[in-house]
Amino acid sequence: MKKVLIIGKNSYLASDFELKDNIFLIERIKRPFSQHFEKYNEYDYIINFCIQPEHFNRLLSDNEMIDYNIAKYIDNNKTKFVFLSSRKVYGSCTELKIYNENSELKPFDFYSKNKCNIEQKLAETINPSQLLILRTGNIIGKPSNKISYGTFIGWLESELKNNGKITCTINKNAKKDFITKSFFQEALKSAIEENLFGIYNIGANFALTTENLLQSILPKEYIDYSQKEIESEQFILDCTKIHQYIRKFTQEELIDECKTLGKILLK
Repeated sequence: MKKVLIIGKNSYLASDFELKDNIFLIERIKRPFSQHFEKYNEYDYIINFCIQPEHFNRLLSDNEMIDYNIAKYIDNNKTKFVFLSSRKVYGSCTELKIYNENSELKPFDFYSKNKCNIEQKLAETINPSQLLILRTGNIIGKPSNKISYGTFIGWLESELKNNGKITCTINKNAKKDFITKSFFQEALKSAIEENLFGIYNIGANFALTTENLLQSILPKEYIDYSQKEIESEQFILDCTKIHQYIRKFTQEELIDECKTLGKILLK
């Protein structure tokens, strides 16, 4: 039986994450502390869902990178480390761009620059066959019930609570790649069960406009569009590489999830 350590057990993306009980044994901790360091080599997989708030506000030093501080204590040839990176490492562009794993990295804010720096530090620290980097697109799922949670659904929830409707200020025709939380978890499970290593995109491989996405979640009377629209980034993640191992995400399941989320939000 393979042992999996999940760091950040209270993380939104880690909640409800399970693997096959007869193959994997999952242990969960809140954050990495010194008493865990010597135990990292006992696990077959380590997945870190933790991210410190400073990640968004400034560049982190090496010693502040949670993922690097975990990885540097792995000194065997079996423990695999899973790093949850971001599609933002590819940059931001108001023209529709399609990114694959070989696309040039163009980090543009503290978050994306930190993700790039951590990817590089991990590549320098861990044997390539023991490192799995997943660059994920936008993920939607049930509201987290956290105040000012900085996600697309968190924004919708805040707007509805404060104003009774939402006012969209970005270009309603902007196209973005969205997947559901449940599909992300399914893809992560498959990547582990397939014993993958290297860099993979996890996304929808297609895009919806902002308007189509919003109207899939909420009735039209709950949506206003600002006359002073702001140009928004547009992107699609090319997921051809990982589609060798996982199924393709469908537009139908995205729309179904949007409808379910709308019902929850309106309550």
